[in-house]
Amino acid sequence: MPLLALSDELQPFYIELVEAPQGTFTLDFKTAPGQDNQTATLMSPCTTISNNRRDALVMPRQPTLYRCNDLSKGLVIKRTADGLSPPALIRFKRLSGQVDLYYLKAGDHQQTLNAIAPNQGSFVQYLTLGFDHILMGYDHLLFVWCLVLLASSWRRVLVMVTGFTVAHSMTLGLAVLGVLRAPIALIEVLIAVSVLLLAVELAKGPRPTLTHQYPILVSSFFGLLHGLGFAAALTQIGLPNTDVVWALLAFNVGVELGQVGFVLIILAFGAVINQVAKVDPAWFSIGRKGLIYTVGVVAGYWAVDRLLSWIG
Repeated sequence: MPLLALSDELQPFYIELVEAPQGTFTLDFKTAPGQDNQTATLMSPCTTISNNRRDALVMPRQPTLYRCNDLSKGLVIKRTADGLSPPALIRFKRLSGQVDLYYLKAGDHQQTLNAIAPNQGSFVQYLTLGFDHILMGYDHLLFVWCLVLLASSWRRVLVMVTGFTVAHSMTLGLAVLGVLRAPIALIEVLIAVSVLLLAVELAKGPRPTLTHQYPILVSSFFGLLHGLGFAAALTQIGLPNTDVVWALLAFNVGVELGQVGFVLIILAFGAVINQVAKVDPAWFSIGRKGLIYTVGVVAGYWAVDRLLSWIG
């Protein structure tokens, strides 16, 4: 079921390049579940000095050491993938300690890094990273979509999304700074469950339940879980040693910009359907229920799949 697996298969593929003395570099990468066939290499004029990669059953994979004599044209990283190519985040740590981030879009296989001049400032890099991350976080987006559908007015949309934003901003900051810790596998399961529960509430319609009567409590509670999910991604990437607060703030702002943009698109699309296209209310209701059931099925699959991966 390739469509249902998109949430995990399109999780970013992390590539880390570290500059060492005398024109040498170490290249390593981290794969998410389902990305075992992803690899990354430094292309010519860089040459391999040593490759200590071993059979995963014998010894954990080790970084590859390269020597690059000509840096004037930049460093070219190429990634290979069997099947679906997820987005890739490249973290380039220079000898000076400066960290540059590059983002390789899904389907792209090559990126040139400027080996001489530093990249843009950390605030802009992490702002872009946060924006891209929320747009590729399909489970987070489906949760926000469910929140918008649960709201019956613009005011309720504002209240619910604000509660969600404040809550996930808190746990994102606490987790990244090391104050709060939680097993990411469990958090990923609970995030999928949160989408499933909202889909069930939507399918059952308005009722005197906690979700419908106190939406900000529900959106805030689940926002705490989603913040831990954001933190897991940011922790894998790492934060610059000198600009931790600015980078954390920038990532969070990027997430919020992407989230607000997504909400506005949903509201605009709804307005077009109701005011411009003038879709018959009966057909609109059927389409709405169909989407809700689809979201429920997808979220249920994610929950079971992630649970089995965790306990397995």
